[in-house]
Amino acid sequence: KLAEQLEAVRAGRAVQRQQRQAAPLATAALVGYTNAGKSTLFNRLTGADVLADDRLFATLDPTVRLLSLPSRRRILLSDTVGFIRKLPVTLVQAFRATLEEVTQASLILHLVDVADPQARAQIVQVEKVLAEIGAGAIPRLRVLNKLDLLPEAPGHAPDWTASEPAGDGAAPLGTVRVSARTGEGLDRLLAAIDEALAMDAVVNATFRFPPEAAAKISLVYQRGRVLQADYDEQGCLVRAEVPHSLKQRLAEYLSSAG
Repeated sequence: KLAEQLEAVRAGRAVQRQQRQAAPLATAALVGYTNAGKSTLFNRLTGADVLADDRLFATLDPTVRLLSLPSRRRILLSDTVGFIRKLPVTLVQAFRATLEEVTQASLILHLVDVADPQARAQIVQVEKVLAEIGAGAIPRLRVLNKLDLLPEAPGHAPDWTASEPAGDGAAPLGTVRVSARTGEGLDRLLAAIDEALAMDAVVNATFRFPPEAAAKISLVYQRGRVLQADYDEQGCLVRAEVPHSLKQRLAEYLSSAG
């Protein structure tokens, strides 16, 4: 049954990706340790009705919704499955339908339960998993959630956040402190997302992909707007409008043709 559910998720992802081709919308992916509050924050930001509970892997389908930013731009926000410590390789593979959404994001929102005594260790574990699935270099914001649960000095994070642990990937662009339950700090979070994505302008690019790089071609269709695609025996020449970060990510395929 799980296999059927996962296949349905993958099919749904394919349909959504086709719909995204009309405009190169940036995508922000919510990631975090199990019970960090991703679905609650997702609901707060987008008004979507997504299951928010404590069950492991409660979020099987990585729901994607439009999110409006203070600049009036719209982006796609993706809610994903929670990471767990020592995630078995078999589970990473089984949930690839949800993890793929993270690897293709323009920005990662790493949500942390700041009230959890194990928060530091959980940050390191999530960063490790992000690196393992190929998302270690994607820009990210660290979002410290559940300020309302702090026993002392509500509204302020514990002292350890002043020297947050480093992960295996890129350093976070910044840290935002919020309470998804009460809504505290969400205006600051939206502004931070807006600022982070403003650095990822849409640019023109021409790529030459060999036949074995079909997944890279698919990524251009998912993240950008393809203007022209010409196939021949050597592969595919693609002209597209893509986020600058994606152009850098696919630099080895850049072509002077077209």
